[in-house]
Amino acid sequence: MSSIARNCTACGTQFTVEPDDLSFYEKIGVQVPRMCPPCRAQLRLVFRNERVFYKRKCDKCGEEMVSIYSPNKPYPVWCYECWFAEDWDAADHGVDYDPGRPFFEQFKEVWDKVPKLGLIYVRSPGSEYLNISADSKNCYMIIESSNNEDSIHCYWIQVCRNNVDLSFSHNTEFSYESDDCYDCHKILYGRSCADCRDSYFLLDCRNCSDCIGCVNLRNAKYCVFNEQLTKEAYEKYLSEARLDTWSGVQALRQRFQEFALGQPRKYAEITNAPHSTGGYMYNVKNNRECFHSYDAEDCAHSVHVWRGAAQCVDCDTSGRGAELNFNSINAGLAASRTVATSLCWNSTDAQYSMYCLNSTNVFGSVGLRKKEYHILNKAYSKEEYERIREEIIRQMKEAGAYGEFFPKDLSAFGYNESCVQEQFPLTREEALAKGYQWEDHPRGTYDRETVRWASAADSIRDFETGDIGKEIFTCLECRKNYRVIPAEYQFYKRFEIPLPRLCPDCRHLRRFQARGPNRLFEPEQCACLAAEASAKEADYSLYENTAVHTHHPSGRCPNTFRSNYAPEHKELLYCEQCYNAEVA
Repeated sequence: MSSIARNCTACGTQFTVEPDDLSFYEKIGVQVPRMCPPCRAQLRLVFRNERVFYKRKCDKCGEEMVSIYSPNKPYPVWCYECWFAEDWDAADHGVDYDPGRPFFEQFKEVWDKVPKLGLIYVRSPGSEYLNISADSKNCYMIIESSNNEDSIHCYWIQVCRNNVDLSFSHNTEFSYESDDCYDCHKILYGRSCADCRDSYFLLDCRNCSDCIGCVNLRNAKYCVFNEQLTKEAYEKYLSEARLDTWSGVQALRQRFQEFALGQPRKYAEITNAPHSTGGYMYNVKNNRECFHSYDAEDCAHSVHVWRGAAQCVDCDTSGRGAELNFNSINAGLAASRTVATSLCWNSTDAQYSMYCLNSTNVFGSVGLRKKEYHILNKAYSKEEYERIREEIIRQMKEAGAYGEFFPKDLSAFGYNESCVQEQFPLTREEALAKGYQWEDHPRGTYDRETVRWASAADSIRDFETGDIGKEIFTCLECRKNYRVIPAEYQFYKRFEIPLPRLCPDCRHLRRFQARGPNRLFEPEQCACLAAEASAKEADYSLYENTAVHTHHPSGRCPNTFRSNYAPEHKELLYCEQCYNAEVA
């Protein structure tokens, strides 16, 4: 089977469909996509609101709640208790399929009627404001996460405990404002670290403890900006850095950013990933253009494929035993053989369905629980289900659209509410011109602060309040008001972390942007220069190698690679050979 070239029907760009993709499409019975992978991802993501929350009333019980649906949305929206109650059944909203009408027109009728769940989470006692999360305890405002405890304002964490502002991490505890950390303890302001402890401002370090401002270190202790110190000198530096103060953290952050730019960086965060391309992957194989993936195999064009995911293509979050999912959002918790679904947890053979839990053989359905053989929320016999399903698929194939995601106008969210804005940012005018929706409903408050940063204590040691839960702060970036909850305040006091001057959303965005986009750019040449370089080449060098690189003993390394660093990046990117010679 040979690769084929296609022109994207959305952006016009030519893209290549590889033989492995063609084999997968044939295996699951979908048509070859008409859109390129980025445009397919953009369409999916506009259907997912992860962290834009609103206050509104439950349309069933009338109680005040927090929801991902703004109050002006036309759908019924219910609180967690009402939605999971046993006194209603989404199948009551089922309709007969009419072969003479467009399928998506009929789906919209069901979608509009079935109550929406305000925040989507399961089995998380003692937790508040969780979304797209499961199996956590005593957590607050964590998104896209499972199996965590006592964590606050976190995004995409797994099996973690006692953290604040942690993202994309696994089995990490007592850490703050860190990203991409595995098996770590008390890492503050760190990124891409594993098995590290009691350290500040680390980047790409392994098995390090008691270090500050270090990059690319292995098995180190008492180091500051990659220089070895004695224990006494290290403790003196830490004390004088005054990381209990906002000014001290800002000064060290600036110095660390400048120092990191002068250190070689591996072109991608990939470890133990044979035959794989993308970024932020660990213990995977045969993954193509995947990002944030671990313990997965044979996945492609996907983000967040993890913990046993296999053969998942064009998916945004698929894990915990998920397999053979295509063009879906949050096909997790052992979901399998799904096509164009959203949040169909623990469901099998679901197609063009949303929010169907623990169900099998459902098509064009919404909000079902523990159902089988339903089309447009109506129950059928196995034989009748298969007959109607094949008729719908036949009509889709005649239009060349079977396997494509839902049309954009079916999204419940504005472009600016969904997480698509983080990966494919558009202005209001641009989004509307492309046919997306935009939500103008006001969110948050302004100018109500009780604490003014100009007069606030610089150190957390000196900050005093009668009741932190009643204090209101103003974000220095977006100017929106925000609060610090008591458990969060206790965390800052315990680890002597200054109160954050940015709101949770802006802190999340800062970490997110530091990772780079979930897509690869055109190939570039390795930036490594050997010690023996021409005068012209030497002007290019920012870093002097510490080892001989046998594959290029002189001059610039000839290797090329694709990375998720934009072409104008300032980082010193090394290929895997050069990186391993210097760091590993």
